[in-house]
Amino acid sequence: MPVFRGFTLIELLVVLAIAAILFAAGLPNFQDFIREQRVRSIASDMVGDFALARAEAVRFSGRVVIARAGFGNCTVAGAAWSDGWCMFIDNNANNAVDAGEMLKVRQAVGGQVRICSAAADFANTIVFGPRGQVIRATAIGANDGMTITDDSSGAANSRTRTLMFGLVGRVTTVNQNNTTPAC
Repeated sequence: MPVFRGFTLIELLVVLAIAAILFAAGLPNFQDFIREQRVRSIASDMVGDFALARAEAVRFSGRVVIARAGFGNCTVAGAAWSDGWCMFIDNNANNAVDAGEMLKVRQAVGGQVRICSAAADFANTIVFGPRGQVIRATAIGANDGMTITDDSSGAANSRTRTLMFGLVGRVTTVNQNNTTPAC
């Protein structure tokens, strides 16, 4: 009859030590992966909302505004883009939500994510005109868009995506990881 032996305490400790070393080596990469996916997901949500606003502006042949939380009677509490935003048809061109104009509300994005724009035109609102174009008060610039950044590990290891607005209102996503954001 065969005799089965168990593991010795030393063998078990060696296996646990090797597992702990492998786990510790992989944890920073996993945290970077989570941060990258968070920024990518928020960028995707914003691109989807911009595409919807553009399509609705063309459909209604009028202005559609996306306003950051706390601006223009947006019902989302907060004072920053990362706190959320509202999308509405701006029938009277006052950049504020009036009765019957609301199309969509997006709540806070969560995490340590900043959403900002170096362009003054996009500090509080993004306005799409009746032809689907982004309406600006100033000339198109190099940083003409929105930047989504998670730099909780430091600016040198930031996870950043910039959403750039084209002449006709189309949005392009640019990966700018490990760079200092424009805003």
